[in-house]
Amino acid sequence: MHERVVILTRPSDKIALERRYGTTQQAAFMMKRARGGESDFERAVSTDETQSVGLDRIRRALPRDIQIIELDRSLVAQFVFDPGDLVIALGQDGLVANVGKYLDGQPLVGVNPDPAAFEGALLPFTIDTFIRALPEIVARRRPARSVVLAEATSDDGQTLRGFNEIFVGALTHQSARYRLTHESKCELQSSSGLIASTGSGSTGWLRSMLGDAAAFDPSAELLKFQVREAWPGRGFFATIVSGEVSVKTPLIIESHMTRGAVFADGIEDDVIAFDAGVTVRIAPSERRVNLLT
Repeated sequence: MHERVVILTRPSDKIALERRYGTTQQAAFMMKRARGGESDFERAVSTDETQSVGLDRIRRALPRDIQIIELDRSLVAQFVFDPGDLVIALGQDGLVANVGKYLDGQPLVGVNPDPAAFEGALLPFTIDTFIRALPEIVARRRPARSVVLAEATSDDGQTLRGFNEIFVGALTHQSARYRLTHESKCELQSSSGLIASTGSGSTGWLRSMLGDAAAFDPSAELLKFQVREAWPGRGFFATIVSGEVSVKTPLIIESHMTRGAVFADGIEDDVIAFDAGVTVRIAPSERRVNLLT
């Protein structure tokens, strides 16, 4: 059996609004004034109550001899996961991506506390189906699918992993300038940056640029990259704008800018500084995320 259960959550919209405005009443007033009605805040209250009830049901359903740790999303990067942990992401799909890249083989369960509010593409369980499957899950008898992460490594030894994608670009509204090398081709580019997407992320940001053809198997040991708005001219080129990335054919990117950055899954706080002269290598990671089904 698992030695410990880590339940990952994020503050609900209701709690976030209360933290911003100080009280429940002030949060409701500001939402009503900004949007002309109370429906948005009422929806936030309902979702908060549904998630709280779901979390309590999971607590009561877990075996009493298993240690339970409840972890806020903001603390994931600093938390040390043990090899014997079972990790439960309770909330929106983004929680699976937030925690998955920090795991090293520990099984991860995505639980949707409110299917009416959350799409749940990465959340195969509801509260009810999770509780029914719990004996199998705790006993390590539940099937899992292994998904590939993206990994960026800088020439000064920093490493960053992405569940959905890794972005390389400028932190400002200025163009990103860099030298891109892929499959023996090399050119200097000026663009809005580029993304290298995993199969898990190919139905998100990559799909918004390439359409339905972007999607591919999350277990495939490859990434797909896409350069955003490459501008040819005055020494810059735009011929290497998309392709597949493997361990044997990585992306090599050398920064020619100030205030550049490499970050994963839209989280700009977890970043590799990508200033002039820094080089990063992007390829599929050796690590896998084991998503229980």
